[in-house]
Amino acid sequence: MTHLVSEHPVAQAVGLVALCITVLSYQARTTRGIALRQAAGSFFWTTHLLLLGAWTGGLLNALGLARGAVYSQRGARAWASRPFWPWLFGALCVGAAAFAGLAQGEGPRLLLSATAQCIGCYALWTPRVRRARLLLLLVSFLWLAYDALSGSLPGTVCELFSEASILLALARDRRRAPPPPAAVSP
Repeated sequence: MTHLVSEHPVAQAVGLVALCITVLSYQARTTRGIALRQAAGSFFWTTHLLLLGAWTGGLLNALGLARGAVYSQRGARAWASRPFWPWLFGALCVGAAAFAGLAQGEGPRLLLSATAQCIGCYALWTPRVRRARLLLLLVSFLWLAYDALSGSLPGTVCELFSEASILLALARDRRRAPPPPAAVSP
């Protein structure tokens, strides 16, 4: 494990910054807030993964940055509220993963990151925060596997923290939810 840091200290340091931003993103109260923080994290994840030579993950995180920029304007700008955006970003993720994966010969590992980003396209689009968090939990599991296979120590740690953060947010939301209506007896 220490060889990952000694071989790529700059990459791992950039990943540490990305880790901090991403873990805190799940505590946002709105899908827009999550998307904005995810976009900021995507910039650092892109740099981190490219420095490690994990081109598919880097390229998909660059698309995540663009996606976050568009999604954060949803509701505020008419162009960003069009329903084609999740489909467009999903298609771009598939194309980017195929291009980068074939060019780098990543093999099955690219399916993890591509699937994660495609699910993320919908998760961050839905206005239902609980649904977004549940889908982002699945996304996090997929990125955990990709990061571990790519030698990304901060990415692996980030996904573990992200999963805990998402579960915490889901528990917090459940506690705040109003109780279901009581059954009326005849």
